[in-house]
Amino acid sequence: DPDDPDDPDDSGFSYTWPVYGSILPGDILSIILFNILIVISLIFVSIQYQNNSLALQTSTANSVNANIADWYTAFFENAEASEAFMKFVSAPESVTPSERFRAIMRLHSLNLHLQNALYLEGKGVLDENLRKTISMAVYSGLGSPGFYVFWEQRKDMYTEEWRNFVEDLIQSKKDRNENLEQLFNDNDSIN
Repeated sequence: DPDDPDDPDDSGFSYTWPVYGSILPGDILSIILFNILIVISLIFVSIQYQNNSLALQTSTANSVNANIADWYTAFFENAEASEAFMKFVSAPESVTPSERFRAIMRLHSLNLHLQNALYLEGKGVLDENLRKTISMAVYSGLGSPGFYVFWEQRKDMYTEEWRNFVEDLIQSKKDRNENLEQLFNDNDSIN
């Protein structure tokens, strides 16, 4: 009703929708231009997505490296704790219960970082060459009795994937009885 002040449709403007099939030549040009702009914007979104994915992967890799580096830094900043840890690794029966607990927790913490890195590598977030670095970190401890004390006590607290990964490394050490460098120079290294 044009006389009703509360009528929201009383703008004085009316629009008649075109009948289907009555597209004017100017409308065709507008439709083509609109579709081209949509394609260009989709290409732009795709480029942005790729750039953001690379930025996320780089950030994740830096975070993983920083976490592991922080573990090592904290470890070596305390000489007394470092000595107790090294004593545990080489002769676990020679340390006090408190030193044993701290050493096992330090190894547990490191393995959580490495497990996370392995997971991210498996998801394609981190470079697949990271597996060699992770393998070397674990493999280097396989000659130490303390590693086996830790592993037997804590292995059930990790993911199945991580347990299998470490168990495969342990088995490769037993089967090959080779040093670390030989393991990774072999063409059939751990996958």
